[in-house]
Amino acid sequence: MKHKLVSLMSCSLVAFTLVGCATYKTTLTNAEGQTTTCEASGKSGLVTGYYLRKGFEDCVANAKAQGFKPSEASNTASSQSTQSK
Repeated sequence: MKHKLVSLMSCSLVAFTLVGCATYKTTLTNAEGQTTTCEASGKSGLVTGYYLRKGFEDCVANAKAQGFKPSEASNTASSQSTQSK
């Protein structure tokens, strides 16, 4: 029983360590001065973090394909890990 408890606690610690929050945001501008913003934020786990970032990158790629260029001053990407206490 003690081995199962230790194993469960270890799994819980790993799960909480791999979970955090991520925010991606950038504003792109075209030649006519129009802007569009790509933004993604949410909980970022081992798998969901990949899809969160992929969605953001797809938005930027689509905007670039339409002639938009990133505005360097407005690009942000941050992440914050959360841990259980």
